[in-house]
Order: sequence, then structure tokens, then C-alpha cells
Amino acid sequence: MNIRLLYLTREPFPTFRVDVATLFGRYLPRFGVYSDIVAVREGDGGECAWEAGRAFTRLARGRGGRIRARLMLALDLFRLVRADHAAVQVRDRIFGALLGLWAARLRGKPFYYWMSFPFPDYWLERGSPDPSGLAGPGRRLLFRLRGRLSSWLLYRLVLPAADHVFVQSDAMRTMLERHGLPAARMTPVPMGATIPERIEDIPPVDDPRLAGRRVVVYLGALERARRSEVMIEAMAAVRKEFPQAFLVFVGDAEDPGERLWFDALVRELGLQDHVLFTGWLPAEQARRYLRTAEIGLSPCARTPSLEVASPTKVIEYMAWGVPVVANDLPDQAYLIGETGGGLCVPLTPEGFAAGILQLLRDPAAARRMGEAGRRAIPGLRSYEVIARSLAEKYRQLAGGVAQ
Repeated sequence: MNIRLLYLTREPFPTFRVDVATLFGRYLPRFGVYSDIVAVREGDGGECAWEAGRAFTRLARGRGGRIRARLMLALDLFRLVRADHAAVQVRDRIFGALLGLWAARLRGKPFYYWMSFPFPDYWLERGSPDPSGLAGPGRRLLFRLRGRLSSWLLYRLVLPAADHVFVQSDAMRTMLERHGLPAARMTPVPMGATIPERIEDIPPVDDPRLAGRRVVVYLGALERARRSEVMIEAMAAVRKEFPQAFLVFVGDAEDPGERLWFDALVRELGLQDHVLFTGWLPAEQARRYLRTAEIGLSPCARTPSLEVASPTKVIEYMAWGVPVVANDLPDQAYLIGETGGGLCVPLTPEGFAAGILQLLRDPAAARRMGEAGRRAIPGLRSYEVIARSLAEKYRQLAGGVAQ
């Protein structure tokens, strides 16, 4: 039985988010689950293909245009719902989810909510006092107001009325149980990765700055909220024993002020010859840095919003045979424990330095960890495995199986 969803997403179209572009765009159609995506379209306005179904978009330019487009797309759901849609699903949109819920009820369709991140909790955290001074009192007040309103809408109105909720992790399901949502109406769908079949066929990055260096890599966004500075501070200790150690950040900070703060920290610690920020790169180019790396890092603070996350980078490191040094965020600790693909360390400069040094001192043991992770991760987190399980869940829901 084929299933078709009407799917409103938070991300612009086309999206870099692998759990939209890869899971819904490529893998779920192989198991008979299609989706008509509804999303803001940015850039030059050119249409993009969506092979999993139809794409309903509105072009947005600038902040004001993006807000108007997001509102209009949520209202579009009322006219886009068709007889062949098994359900209306909304991803991480909160006011949009309320409109999606009404549209589904008016058309007699089930409503599903896909929660990849607890945005209300994150906004409330951003509204807390900021010792760094990067966020002023006015901005923090706006975050608090946004967090409180969105928390009320999501946890009091949308989620209790949803027919099913897809969450990012077991920890997120436990969190929502504390808000009164029954566990039986939630399905964890953790992040996954596309597993390269032959990594040896993919050339290492051609970057002369890496020549003769012991490369440690981090893929993703830099954020003080995640404690990204721990990696830089750890390098101050690592370089004393391994002067050739080189930390490469393949990514950037979303906030320009935070990026300036990280640059200043590198200068303060005298690490200009040991730290490289590449900025955002296309996925194919970014992953070529993994072919050069000896170690992959994944620090993530255990705040209420991040505690329930399922970081992709740990899975990607393992998929590419790179041993991991990560802290004890629940999903990270689970993956390291199941695969033996890395080390779980305290989220401190001393903890990350000790993990990095342990692997640099014993390259043979590091290689064994990388190989163990690469062997084990496909059965746990390949999108082939995740899509098969998720497609079966959609069929259960469509068939009226008890939720």
C-alpha cells in the first residue's frame, strides 16, 4: 500500500537537512511512502525538483517576505489537502502546526507532528542571562516571550491534539511524557546517515594546510550554547605533546558575533597555527575532510533542549571510519557504547584533550575504533534501515492500528 503525506516543513526548499532531503526525498519512496512538500523557497526563485512527490512553494526574499510566505504556506494547507493524502504532517512549525491541525480536521485527515528539536525550550534558554554579553536584554526578552507563547501553543494545544508525534530520540519522548503526552502516541526517529560503500574511492581533501598534520575534525555549527569552545581549549593541551595536531572546523557559527568570539579565543590561546575554520562547504567537499581526519569531535552541552538531540556528526564520523571523541549526551553515549567506535569523555577541555591524546598516542587502537564504528553503524543508523521502519509505522497508522 502506497502512502502520500502533505508535509509542511520549517526548512526552506530545497533543504540541507538530511532527515528531510534524504529520508523523505530519497529513501521513503523506495518503501512506498511519498510526500507533497510545502515549504518556503529562497534564492533566485528557480523551481527545484522533489522526486518524492509534488512541491508547493512560495518565494521569499528578506525577513519580511519569509514571514509572509511562511504564513501563507500554512494557510495553503486548507486548499492543498486532497483525497489521496493519508495525513497532514508538520515539521517544527508551531503556529503553522495549529493551522495544519485545523486543515486536517476540516478534511477528515489524521494530523502528525514531526519534532526534530524542542524550539520552545531552546528559545527560553536563549532568554536566560547571558554572561558573554553577546545577547542584550531586549533580545533576551524577545526570546523569553517567543518561548513562552510557543511552549503554550505546542505543549498545550498542538501535541495533545495530534494523532501521532514523531520525535528525534528516546530522550525526547521521555521529555514529552513529562508534558502529559502518552508514549504510545510517539515514535522516535533518530538521525541517520547515508553510508558510503567504498570510502577508499573518495579522495581526501586537497588542502595544503593539512600536509604533515595530525588532523582532528569537527563537522557542523559552532555555538557557545553547545560548548563548542571546549574543542579549542582542549587543543591548547594537545599541541604541547603533538605540535603537528591540527583542528579543522568544517562549518561556521550562525551568529556572526559568536564567530568573532571563537576567532578571538583562538588568538588568545595562540592557536592560529593549530585551528582552521573552513566555513560552510558543500556536503561532498566537507566529507572529504573526513578522509584526512584521524579523529572526529562531537561536544554537545546537556541543556534541556540539547539533551534530547540526536547529533548527526557522530553517525557520519562512524560511517566514514573515523573514531569519535564525544561527551555523554544520551544518543551519543548510546552509539559509542553499541559500536565501540570512539570514546565518551567529560564535556570539559581536560576531558576532550585526554580523549584526543589517547587516540593520537595509539593510532592502531584509533583505527580499530574507526573500523568498529564503520562495521556497526549501518545496522543502527543507515537511512535504509530507518526508512524501512518508518514506512511500516506510517502503514500501521494508516491502517488504524492502536496508537
